[in-house]
Amino acid sequence: MRTRNMFAALAGLTIAGTLALSGCTSTAGPEEPDPAAQGSDEASAFLACLTAADVEAKINASGQVLVKTPGELGGDGVISSDDGSGEGLLGMERDDAGNTWVAVASADYFVDSPEVRDAYAACEKEHPDFEQAQFDPSDDPAFQEDAAKQEEDALAFAQCAREQGYSQIADPDFSAMNGILIPSGFTEQEFRALIEACWDPNSSFAFGSHNDLTFEPWTIVDEFQNAPAS
Repeated sequence: MRTRNMFAALAGLTIAGTLALSGCTSTAGPEEPDPAAQGSDEASAFLACLTAADVEAKINASGQVLVKTPGELGGDGVISSDDGSGEGLLGMERDDAGNTWVAVASADYFVDSPEVRDAYAACEKEHPDFEQAQFDPSDDPAFQEDAAKQEEDALAFAQCAREQGYSQIADPDFSAMNGILIPSGFTEQEFRALIEACWDPNSSFAFGSHNDLTFEPWTIVDEFQNAPAS
């Protein structure tokens, strides 16, 4: 199964893309999680508590407990935090089916989904020693290699964009996010033209915006990649 992991890094950043923001890589792995990567006993107990409350959850390879985002949080595939600041969001993964899973610091993240928030809060109360595992990219050589490719791909995309006349597309700032920041006022028509001119199907990086977009970048990229060859 191929997953797309994303981590928030910029305050006020809305995330949409094909890869991580300051945190993770796109990796291939088995359909079922490796038992060796199931996390601590507390994480396993917390997961069991959530699933018993009918919350779809799982543990990722970093030992974090992930919750499948309710539809109202997904908003056409664009993921944002409860208050739009990214606060409380520790990480995200997107699976092959297009579902997005989030690792959060507390139940407060799910302010727009009361049932999930209440279940998560109840599990926090039942398991007060549970803490989300921290992802350390320095421990993963594969991450470092993938991150370097992300930066190379994003830089090539930005340079192509400017060559095509989109001077407002800046080079990526990888101290903030692993991808391209879409400027305010950018339209879906402009983005589609930009993708057609500059997107490399072998690329792996994210798109982000400080403001809500009127289109979903990921959907457009997927449409372009899945279009039959002419």
